[in-house]
Amino acid sequence: MNLLIAVINNEELLDDLITGWLDIGITGATIIESTDFLQLISHHIPIFAGFRALTSGGMRHNRTLFTAIEDQTVLNQAVAYLEALCRETGKPHQGIYFVVPLTNFGRLGVKIDKLQHQLHVEKKLGRPMKEKAKQDSE
Repeated sequence: MNLLIAVINNEELLDDLITGWLDIGITGATIIESTDFLQLISHHIPIFAGFRALTSGGMRHNRTLFTAIEDQTVLNQAVAYLEALCRETGKPHQGIYFVVPLTNFGRLGVKIDKLQHQLHVEKKLGRPMKEKAKQDSE
């Protein structure tokens, strides 16, 4: 069990990243808005205002994604997709990621089976998941 954390500097990648991860089978992730260190100090600490020239100028926000992944194959696919998506932009500094091993993991609330979980996710998405469509066609 691992925790994949990705800090995405390019918000335009977020929709494609989430869709791609859903297609891989990642149905649970937490996304928070975060701020780059240089952006923060250049806007809030006057002595560091010169850092604005090193950044885009405006207060830039990142998106930080957290997802616990049980299967090593899914983790590898998620990382490969993330790396490929960021490379495709042709731009540097698209973000970072790291993986942390988890020693404990548990779901809170009443336990449900995989089918109930899949139906819950599909209801939220308003569409069937690709994995289910693939299994149904086989």
